[in-house]
Amino acid sequence: MVMFGYTGKILFVDLGSKTLRTEPTEKYAKDFLGGRGIATRILYENPDALVFMTGPLTSFVPSGSRMDVVAVSPVTGLIGGSSTGGEFPSALKFAGYDGIVITGKSEKPVYLRIENGEVSIESAEELWGLNVFDTIEALTHGHPDLRVACIGRAGENGVKFAGISFSHRNLASRGGLGTVMGAKKLKAILVHGTEGTKPYNPVELMSVFEEIQESIISSGEFLRFKDWHVNFIPTILKLRMPYFGDYEREWEKAEEAAMKAREWFEEHTVGRASCFSCPLRCWGLVKYDGETLPINLCQGTFPAATFTLKTEDPELAWRIYRKCQSEGLDMMSTVAVVAYASRLGLVELGTEEVLEMIEKIVTRQGEGDILAEGIKRASEHFGVPAVYVKGGMESWSSDVRPFVGSALISAVADSGSVNRALYGFPEFYYYIKKEQAEMMATRFVGDVEAAYPWSYSESKVRFAVLWENLHIIADSLGVCVIALLTTPLKLWAKAYEAVTGEKITEQELMTVAERTRTLERLFTLKHGDRKDDLSPRLFRDEPKLDREKLEGMKRVYYSLRGWDENGVPKPETIEKLGLGDLV
Repeated sequence: MVMFGYTGKILFVDLGSKTLRTEPTEKYAKDFLGGRGIATRILYENPDALVFMTGPLTSFVPSGSRMDVVAVSPVTGLIGGSSTGGEFPSALKFAGYDGIVITGKSEKPVYLRIENGEVSIESAEELWGLNVFDTIEALTHGHPDLRVACIGRAGENGVKFAGISFSHRNLASRGGLGTVMGAKKLKAILVHGTEGTKPYNPVELMSVFEEIQESIISSGEFLRFKDWHVNFIPTILKLRMPYFGDYEREWEKAEEAAMKAREWFEEHTVGRASCFSCPLRCWGLVKYDGETLPINLCQGTFPAATFTLKTEDPELAWRIYRKCQSEGLDMMSTVAVVAYASRLGLVELGTEEVLEMIEKIVTRQGEGDILAEGIKRASEHFGVPAVYVKGGMESWSSDVRPFVGSALISAVADSGSVNRALYGFPEFYYYIKKEQAEMMATRFVGDVEAAYPWSYSESKVRFAVLWENLHIIADSLGVCVIALLTTPLKLWAKAYEAVTGEKITEQELMTVAERTRTLERLFTLKHGDRKDDLSPRLFRDEPKLDREKLEGMKRVYYSLRGWDENGVPKPETIEKLGLGDLV
């Protein structure tokens, strides 16, 4: 049966037996769409798997450049998931597959080669030990039409916060997915495809394509990205001032460092770039020391190197960024671990010692061997408390204690990463765009109080649940969440119908999100432990967080999800969502 919008096949690779097979995408598409939904469904019954999954809109619509990567996180023991963009996801569909499921473990390093439907498992012994940049060069030999997903030395050496790199810029960074890939001795996946997939109604798709494009380029985000790369450092300082002032101690040089970083980007930015078919162009191209590299500042990587690591010199901050990119490290976790190491007196922030400490972590030398296990295990080893979110994952971009909605999600999220649920949540930008944040809260949940960072209201919980659902929809359709949030959901439903030929309503998209979110919780109950819905010690002890009120918010969250007071999905919820066969 022809599936419009999908290739119709998911590739299963067993690295232990070196066998290949395919399963029809149709088996999962109706209930889970694609991307995060299908990946979670496959992982539920294959907890050994590392799943790469595109969505039905990947390669078809503006900002339709995404895929989801999912595995059991070596950091949390729960689901580790990350969305990534670039050109690899579309190239995979052009090569003939909607997704890749890796199971088993190879005895020797290998890489997977996929070219227009043909698949082979090749030796990667000569690649093992190379960093990300050198691996890409060795595999592509300068052929820009070849797409690579790979790990660096961090993933090879079992650093628990290693990510999977897609070209020189995109990273499926959260949750230690690169560590999983390294444990399977899978160095890289090389993809090349020219076959493409067909939409059901090309004429209607062109029409809705233009509507979505217009919606994106008329949004505030698009206009803001025009000067994004030079203005973002000072902006995030204002956005997260409570964080930078509360964690440890205030850094008196923060504003000066922000201005220096802005001047540095003005001097070194040579262009902008975007992922496949995306008009947002949120990547900046920076030329420094004879090398041009991309950087996506909206993910807060450079600000993290600047503010969290108290790096006044932007050139040193850039070298820290480059070091993390080349080694395939999750930068948010890396800076959190290094900042924690400074509290132990193991490294002086703002100096070259930071680069030396990262090298120790990557190669697991000395204290770096303990720090490579992640901040939770390091804090248990050294006996000094640390901030982390559910399961022990390092916080993303900032301490979320001053933001109550984020504190809630950091406690209940089953993927352990706040940004997978609340990227762009209005409480984050309340301090610099109060009116916009209040307008969004009023529009979505009818209560301005939901925009307040300090609010414990029931409406704040409803807002967080809605935001989390929108992220799941974006991750499952294969589109960038920034674009999805700027465009009415009905247009994405319209695009889905034009691409696949299947009608879907906005409410049905929400139901898919609820189904996926509840399946994530069922996975936790099957393979993990819900007691991790408690926040770490520093969260609970922080005076700005009222523990009793936060517990009340969790009860509301469970109720809205159709779960009982202990966070367990009720039988009627499981039945309503069609998950009964899995339980």
